[in-house]
Amino acid sequence: MNQEKIQIPNQENMEQDPLPILETVHNSLERQQNESSHDYLVRAAESIAEVLKKGKGILFDSARVKESDLSKEIITQIETVMLHASEKKEERYDSAKNKQTLIGIENAISFHGKTGLESSEDFDKTQRSRGFFEQKPGTGAASRETYWNTLFFPYNTESTREFAKQDLDEKTIVLLGGGRSELKQELSKYDIHPKEIINVDPFVEDVKEGADYVVHMSASDHGLVEKLKENGIENVDEVWAEYSVPAYLENPADISQLLENIDTILAPGGSARIWPLQVGGGGSNEEMSVRKEAFMESLRKLDEKKYNIVTYKSVGREGIILKKYNKTKAELHQEIKKNRIDEVRSSLEI
Repeated sequence: MNQEKIQIPNQENMEQDPLPILETVHNSLERQQNESSHDYLVRAAESIAEVLKKGKGILFDSARVKESDLSKEIITQIETVMLHASEKKEERYDSAKNKQTLIGIENAISFHGKTGLESSEDFDKTQRSRGFFEQKPGTGAASRETYWNTLFFPYNTESTREFAKQDLDEKTIVLLGGGRSELKQELSKYDIHPKEIINVDPFVEDVKEGADYVVHMSASDHGLVEKLKENGIENVDEVWAEYSVPAYLENPADISQLLENIDTILAPGGSARIWPLQVGGGGSNEEMSVRKEAFMESLRKLDEKKYNIVTYKSVGREGIILKKYNKTKAELHQEIKKNRIDEVRSSLEI
């Protein structure tokens, strides 16, 4: 694609966003009953992008937009979205929706062509220092990718940073293949203070001062869960895999173990975010198909364990969010009631 043709909005022409369209979008941005924050943010981002494309053309790229480029009307819409996304609502496990989502995932999974990376030196030729909000130097799309715009929401504004603070303060976050990340240090600049950020990466040597704490293991290692426990890491709130796994995994057993590790460490109500939706692309078509099926089979098992599964697109690539279901108050009350009835029946039988 000729990048010179991509229209980058500025404050002057963004003020010309068609207000009737904005009003239509505003009316569609109400968060629905039982709609998860993840689902809502994906839907809202798509609606806002449609408005911007109306004014800027189909080649509009949200990953290139800075806060100063957005019109006041668009910023107001984003503020509304963040308010709705912050609302605490009981989310329900939706098996029917997951079945449709899994069909879409199977069709969307692509294959990562860069294989054979086996050392820290090899991986340092890739983009290994992505910021959370701050875009870092890189080649191609990598220069625009951040944890925020690939895993959460395309736009970085004052209201989205406030939302990130509410969402991430005091949370335990595990990065899978985080490279030379310094996310905790960066987030502190925005007064965002996760409880801990742990970077699981076997290819990080000479860890710099200020870098996130590194566990030198693969995300697909059988011993990862025990190693994290040794470091006091259990019941993780967030797991982030941003251009790492399963994209670089070529062994189907490793892909299965990766998803098993995520399931084991993730607390009820926690989220795992994987972008892009890829598996290793080396070898024959048959070998790649086996990797793809290993990933799909693992997702089906998570569905059976009650995960809500969300797909989305960022920087032109598909991503996935796995939300570990947390029982509603009504379900917990019903479970307690059933347990008490069972106890009474058991005592009467005695």
